[in-house]
Amino acid sequence: MKDTIRSIRTDGKTWPWPKNEYVRKLFKLGFRLREWLVRNVEISDGDSRYRFLCRTFPEFSRSMKFFIKEPGTCDWIKNEVKPGDVFYDIGANIGIYTILAARCTGDYGKVYAFEPHSANFTRLLDNIRANSFEHIVKPCNFALHDTQGFFPFNYASGKAGTAESQLASVIDAHKVEFQPEISELKYAVPVDELVSMEEFLPPQHIKIDVDGNELLILQGMSRLLDSPERPKTIQVEINKPYKDGILAFMSEHGYDLSDRHFTRYGLELIDQGNDPEDHSYNAIFRPSAEP
Repeated sequence: MKDTIRSIRTDGKTWPWPKNEYVRKLFKLGFRLREWLVRNVEISDGDSRYRFLCRTFPEFSRSMKFFIKEPGTCDWIKNEVKPGDVFYDIGANIGIYTILAARCTGDYGKVYAFEPHSANFTRLLDNIRANSFEHIVKPCNFALHDTQGFFPFNYASGKAGTAESQLASVIDAHKVEFQPEISELKYAVPVDELVSMEEFLPPQHIKIDVDGNELLILQGMSRLLDSPERPKTIQVEINKPYKDGILAFMSEHGYDLSDRHFTRYGLELIDQGNDPEDHSYNAIFRPSAEP
C-alpha cells in the first residue's frame, strides 16, 4: 500500500509534506514557539488571583487592564454580588467580569456568561477552566434579544478579545456602519424566555455591555423587571445614541439611575474639558423606593 501524500500550500505553491526529519523538526519547533507565545496572565487584587489565557493582543490588553479600564464595574461587582447570588454577564467577551463575579458568588452562587462571538467564547471557556470555576459559571454561546429566533451575527473582527460585532445589524454602538469580516447564523432569545425555564435561575444582578444592543435586551426582560424576582441591580453600558431610550425604559419599569461611572479613557477626555454627556458610561439601576 502506497504512503498517503500530504501537502501544504505556501505562496500559492503546493509542496509535499517533507520526509526529511530535520525539516519536520523545524515545523514542530515553529508550532511550539507559537504555543510558547501564548501568555498565561495572572492578576491579583490583593485578596485573590485571577488567571487568563491570552492568544491575541486584544485578550492580553483586556487582561492587563482588568482593574484599570473600568474600576467602577469592578467596585460594583465586589460591593453588590454576595455569596449565593445569581449574576448574568451579558456580553461576557473573554470573561474578565465573569471570573470576578464567580469569585464573589462563591460555590453556592451561579454566573451565566452570555457571549455569541465564537472566538471570544472559546477563550471564555479557557478562562473558566483556568480559574476552576466550571461548577459556578454557565457559559452560553448564543445571543440575547427582544425576539426569539435565528439572526445574522456580523463579526467586526474574528479575533478573540475584540468587540463591536453586531446581531442583525452592521451598525455599531456609535451608529457607524461597518463591513463584517464574516456573518454567522446565530440563535437569540429574550431573557424572559430563559427565566421561564428551569435551567436558568433568575438573577439578582445583571451586567449588560453589548455595543449598542442594550435596549433590545432590556426589552426582552420586561416581565422579569416587573416581577417579584426583579434584579437588585443592573449595570448597563450607555452609548449616547441610545441613552434617552434606555433611561426612559428603565424608569417605566420602576428602576432609578443610582450611579454611573466612566472608563479610564472617558475620564481622561472629561478631564481635558470634554462634555461627560458626549461619552459612553456604565449606569447602575436599582428598583425605585416604595412610596
